[in-house]
Amino acid sequence: MIKGAIFDLDGTLYDYAANDAIAMKHLCACAKERLGVEEEDFLDAYREAKKLVKTRLTEGPSQHSRLLFCQTALELLEVNPFDHVPELYEAYWGSFLAHIAPFDGVIGMLQHLKASGIHTAVCTDMTAHIQYRKIRHLGLSDYIDALVTSEETGLEKPAPVMFQRTLKKLGLKPGDAVYVGDSLEKDVMGAAACGLRAVWFVAERTVPEDPPYPKLRSYRDDAWKELLL
Repeated sequence: MIKGAIFDLDGTLYDYAANDAIAMKHLCACAKERLGVEEEDFLDAYREAKKLVKTRLTEGPSQHSRLLFCQTALELLEVNPFDHVPELYEAYWGSFLAHIAPFDGVIGMLQHLKASGIHTAVCTDMTAHIQYRKIRHLGLSDYIDALVTSEETGLEKPAPVMFQRTLKKLGLKPGDAVYVGDSLEKDVMGAAACGLRAVWFVAERTVPEDPPYPKLRSYRDDAWKELLL
C-alpha cells in the first residue's frame, strides 16, 4: 500500500480550462468598462502580451503571471498601466475563484486517503500565492499535508526538484508514493522519471494507449482506488 499521494492542481483536481474561460470573459468586461476597449481588441493585445511574457521568461512561475499579461497588454494598447493593472488582475482571479469547484469525487477521495493514514501533497507550477488561494476556495485545505510550487523551487515540472522537494516534505521515498497529473510530459513522465508510480488523469479526453501509463478518468464511484491504493 502506498504511503503518499501527490497531485497536480490545475486540470487535475478541478477544471482549469472552464474556469479560465469564465475569468477571461470577466476580465474583458472589466477592460471594456475601465478602458473602453472592445473585447476582441483587448483579447488580441492580451494574447500578444502572453506570448511576449512567455518568450522573455522561459522558466519559472512568472511566465504564468496574469499581472504581467495585463501590464504588457496595456503597454501594447498604449494605456497607462498604473491606473488599471491591479484591478484587471483581481477581476480575472476574483471571477476564477468565485466559480472554482473540485471535480466530482475529489473531496471523498482525499477524505478516504486521510482516514487511511496516507499523506497527501500538491505539486504544481505557478506562484504559491494563487495556488494557496485556489486550494482554499476548492475546500481542500484540511486534506492536503504539503504544497510545492515552481515559485519555491525556481523550476517547473518535469524538473526533478519539483518531485524530490515534495517527497522530502512528506518524508517519503519515491517508491512509497503515487503521482496524479493531467499533463503527460510534465506530470506523468516527470514523476515516473523520479521513481514515483505515475497515473495520468485524462478525464474525458481521447488519448493514445501508448505510452502505457495507468489512466484515471474520474474520481467518482471509487474509480480511483484501483490505481491509487
